[in-house]
Amino acid sequence: VRYFLLREASPFEDLDFTYEKFEKRYNSDLASGLGNLVARVITLAGKFKVRKSKIKMQNFKLKKEINKTWKNWKKNLDEFKFNEALISIWDLISFCDRYIEKEKPWELLKLKIKSEKLKITISDLLLALSNIAQLLQPFLPETSDKIFRQLERKKSQILFPKLKWKYEKKIY
Repeated sequence: VRYFLLREASPFEDLDFTYEKFEKRYNSDLASGLGNLVARVITLAGKFKVRKSKIKMQNFKLKKEINKTWKNWKKNLDEFKFNEALISIWDLISFCDRYIEKEKPWELLKLKIKSEKLKITISDLLLALSNIAQLLQPFLPETSDKIFRQLERKKSQILFPKLKWKYEKKIY
């Protein structure tokens, strides 16, 4: 509920709430977006026994996107635009999803190939998840902590199960 309220409206405007909008935002952003990214990356890291790099991120485009997100996040927080700060985080999540789709690490997993490129890709994604967890801390502190615990253990757990509610439309 906190995420929905912060994401859907500016703190200075009214909010139009419906259960349908809540379910759609929850399932698309939290379950399918953040939850899916965390599960994919943690699962790949566990299967390949890859740890996040303690040195630096190797992929320049991903590093640039993370830096841009931090800059936008700070600016929006300073201006109390929490919804805009969250949008910047979800832009980074989408970027990471596209990065995974481009690199296709599961194909190497099927072939049981451990390449240096694969290790770098997964390590960079682990660093990105760490940044995402830090960015989420003021908005979703428990979720942030869960992501950090999964990064430590390399064991994926469902962060947000999908919602499916039945609605009654009442006519008055």
